[in-house]
Amino acid sequence: MVEEINKSDFNSHHLMSIISDLGNVLRSVKNLVNDAIIIAKRTRWSMIRFANNEPTIINNWVSAETTIYVTKSRKYLTSTISTVKISDINNEIQNLVKRLDTVPQEDEFYVQLTHVGEVRRLQGSYDSRVEGDIDVFIDKLNDAIQASLNEGSQRNAGALTFGVEEKYYVDTTGLELEDKSSFVALTIRAFLNDVTATSVSISRGLDGFKPKDAGSEAGILVSMAKDLPEEKIENGRYDVILGPLIAGHLYGLVVSSWFNAYSIITESSGISRDDIGKLVASDKLTIEDMSSEGSLVGSESFDYEGNPTRSLEVLGKGVLTNVLHNNRTAAKFNTVSTGHAVDDWLRPSPRHVRISVGNLPDNVDGLIAELGNGLLLTNNWYTRFQNIREGLFSTVIRDVALLVRGGKPVAKLRGLRIADSFRTLLRNFVDSSKSARQVHWWDMPIPATSPYVLIKGLGITKG
Repeated sequence: MVEEINKSDFNSHHLMSIISDLGNVLRSVKNLVNDAIIIAKRTRWSMIRFANNEPTIINNWVSAETTIYVTKSRKYLTSTISTVKISDINNEIQNLVKRLDTVPQEDEFYVQLTHVGEVRRLQGSYDSRVEGDIDVFIDKLNDAIQASLNEGSQRNAGALTFGVEEKYYVDTTGLELEDKSSFVALTIRAFLNDVTATSVSISRGLDGFKPKDAGSEAGILVSMAKDLPEEKIENGRYDVILGPLIAGHLYGLVVSSWFNAYSIITESSGISRDDIGKLVASDKLTIEDMSSEGSLVGSESFDYEGNPTRSLEVLGKGVLTNVLHNNRTAAKFNTVSTGHAVDDWLRPSPRHVRISVGNLPDNVDGLIAELGNGLLLTNNWYTRFQNIREGLFSTVIRDVALLVRGGKPVAKLRGLRIADSFRTLLRNFVDSSKSARQVHWWDMPIPATSPYVLIKGLGITKG
């Protein structure tokens, strides 16, 4: 449910604590269940849309969501409703409790609700200035647009969103938790004749928000491609530089699909328990989930089982060092949860994936020179899987795509797909740029801190 409110309401609205009311709801069913959890979220956010180099519309919303989990006799039910209204939450949990007896099978993963460690508020996750004067954000948006125009773009469009999420957790053990975080996210798409390029800047607050950098990158990319002829290439394997949007997107999918314990247990992952501690990727590649780094978008202080979150190295120089756990999967592995019960209680998931930096140049010209011969790809969308266990996927290339020969861009490309496997992304990783940045946009499942990445022999198809 999304409820539109006016600007004055947005700036003055403060959500009163609902912890005590949620606790009362749980106490009313405590003797009827083994475990119960309620997680309520409320997000106050704004969006500034822009087109033709000017802001066009500003909207303000409040979004609400409550997720409920109940268990009895090793059976469980969950539900999500689009409200934080206590009467609605009470009605929903009462209905779930009544339905528990009709669940036909016990849950083979069931474990009694327990907690591992103390939850603490993450430093840097909330910036009060995000709830301040909207004119600050309009000025920053204009800075991004002007930076793109200065690099040669003709026009720019996209959206700047910002807001605050408040989250409340209660369970039948008596644990009560609260969290609050802010976010700022710009997506800018630059246009020059028939060429487009997308760049982003995301942050928890104003200090890490760099809209000028995003605008400049988008403008540089379209200017680089504008005078190049269009060329077609054959299906095949190419050395490819992936921009941060693509690299963050794809490696986030690798971690979420393969490197969680549930996928390993259910044999829907391409790696097994025996692979832990072994080399499964290029020794140049390190990937971490940064769940407890408050300055990174996606981080949070506690998970859906009331456990403190942990940042976790998943790959260390190509070695599978850890996999993500919740309480259920941890019991199967005879270990403890890593705090990765994210958005549900079944499959552990990452919150923010960080890809290691390397030795490649930071600027696009330097990257192209280092590549020599191959492709530069900057954005993707509509990723689909052919076989998740084998990691077979395809994704459509969007915006600037360049053919590189002799260390120089020689043509622009259209209608391409990456069609390959997770194993290629892992094993054929060659190097990455010296710096990385936070990236995320609407078609990217998991926020990431990503550099530019060089992959050898990546499968590319037309159309």
